[in-house]
Amino acid sequence: MGMYIDTAYPDITQDARLASILTKMKALQVQIEDAEWEGMASQDVVNMRQQLSGLKARHNDGATYEPLF
Repeated sequence: MGMYIDTAYPDITQDARLASILTKMKALQVQIEDAEWEGMASQDVVNMRQQLSGLKARHNDGATYEPLF
């Protein structure tokens, strides 16, 4: 018996339970730019900017993926 437990996915990038923080940051940045262009309510843009700030902080702390559960 081995010391390691086999994972459900051979590679972390294929794990459907995890999301790439960089991908989420890029998508959120596009949403923010679109919202500003379309003149959305400022509170919605502020909320999206706060989400982006949180993602950037986690990324700067070394996180690459975050769980979707």
